[in-house]
Amino acid sequence: MVVCRPLRYRTLILVRFIPSAGSMETSGPEGSGAWHGSVSWKGQVRVKHAIAVMHPYWRFWEASAGGPAFRDERQRLLDEVVDVLGGSGADIVWSGLVDSPVAGSEAAADIRAGGASVVLVVQSMAAPPTHAMAALDVLDDLPVVVWAVQRSRALRAAFDQSDITKLGATVGTPMVTNVLGRQGRPFELVVGAIEDPQMTEQLGGVLRAAATARLVSGARIARVGRPIEGYDCVDVDDAALRSATGIQLVPVEPAEIRDRYRLVGSTSDLEGEVAAGFDCLADGTEGWARSLRLARTMEDLDREHGFAAGAMNCHVEEIRFGDHPGVTPCFGLGRETSRGIPWSCAGDVVTAVAMLVARHLGGAALYHEVEAIDFDAEEVVLANSGEHDLGWCPPGVRPRLISNPWYRSDPVTGACAWFELPAGPATLVGFTPHHAEASGFRLIAAEGEVTGRSFPQSPTVGGAFRFSGNEPVESVWKRWAEAGVNHHSAAAPGHLADQVEVVARFLGIGFVRVS
Repeated sequence: MVVCRPLRYRTLILVRFIPSAGSMETSGPEGSGAWHGSVSWKGQVRVKHAIAVMHPYWRFWEASAGGPAFRDERQRLLDEVVDVLGGSGADIVWSGLVDSPVAGSEAAADIRAGGASVVLVVQSMAAPPTHAMAALDVLDDLPVVVWAVQRSRALRAAFDQSDITKLGATVGTPMVTNVLGRQGRPFELVVGAIEDPQMTEQLGGVLRAAATARLVSGARIARVGRPIEGYDCVDVDDAALRSATGIQLVPVEPAEIRDRYRLVGSTSDLEGEVAAGFDCLADGTEGWARSLRLARTMEDLDREHGFAAGAMNCHVEEIRFGDHPGVTPCFGLGRETSRGIPWSCAGDVVTAVAMLVARHLGGAALYHEVEAIDFDAEEVVLANSGEHDLGWCPPGVRPRLISNPWYRSDPVTGACAWFELPAGPATLVGFTPHHAEASGFRLIAAEGEVTGRSFPQSPTVGGAFRFSGNEPVESVWKRWAEAGVNHHSAAAPGHLADQVEVVARFLGIGFVRVS
């Protein structure tokens, strides 16, 4: 794997939410359709990454590997790779053998037309790097993953010169990676056999991370207002962020939220969605009605501007403290996150980036604080001020829609979701400017598990989290804070630190693993 310069991508993700299990329409970079997905139980967005699979081939070796039939055998190997990737949820938009620079140029046009978000170079044999590079040089905005592939893990006892040709991944791979390294182009390298399920699972994670990096780099993130006064820890210089990562922070005046809210018409469809998916303890209240209107406001905002994520400070006259909306938008923030467009609170634009990474790697992301430490149980408490992601609601559990306990003293109290996170592996993800990084920025990840411990009186979505390893919780949390996170971060299901690191390498920024 090599990282010398970050790629610069222009990526737009547009999502149309369908409340029940069904399909989701997306469009990718420049409307290319590079992102595809489906809405599963409770609205969880599972993105299917659009992959182009290229297999460099050289006719030079046919004389020593069985003649023209060798090409057919390489095609069958490529078909096996495509079948494995398709079975893991990838959307293969193009695949083919590339046997010359001309074929590489033609492949590049087809890959672009297919809307691929990542190119996987399957290297099973020696082939001049010019074959693949004729395509990759044209597709210089796409992340590249190289798989040095064999069919099986073991070599046969009668290994001969034919096998040297047919099992030439370790010869062909450095041909391509050498040239990529000379160019300073980031790539990820995976090595292993098709028959090895652990290896193919690893490959799926790398492809997911590469596609996530493409989404993040150049993403448009809404900045509604400025952070809460004094919250320098959640702010960032817009130009510095864009220079380092390509992310564009798009300013949205709080007055636009207010004005859009006033124009919202009927929310009967949202009322039906909520009634079908929640135990509605706040049903029929004024705060409930206003929360639904704010949710529609945010949905319209994301759709019209093509935002991939957002950060809002609602504690201003135009939103929470005015006559209308006059409530916090916590339910709307969570609904957008559940639709695959994560939002943070308090104007925290850096955690909006962490949420974007976590959501697309893990399939769900909870905006949260680490609220307190239980030194005896070796756990920390995760909670927030009302945000949620239905993709992480336990199977068979109906979340509650309640009046937000944090804002009961407001003249009108908005609604928020409540459920407890299910037990299982999880990762905390942070993002921050940092002086120690050449890029000026770093991603931070800490793996662990949600223990399933119940806090039924906790006011909002959350649970107990235990860091991986056997060190005292205070030691690991200390390193978490020292890595540079602010008081907010993103939590996602699954052990994702390796994938977060891949995202960081493709973006050309730093990475710290806390363990």
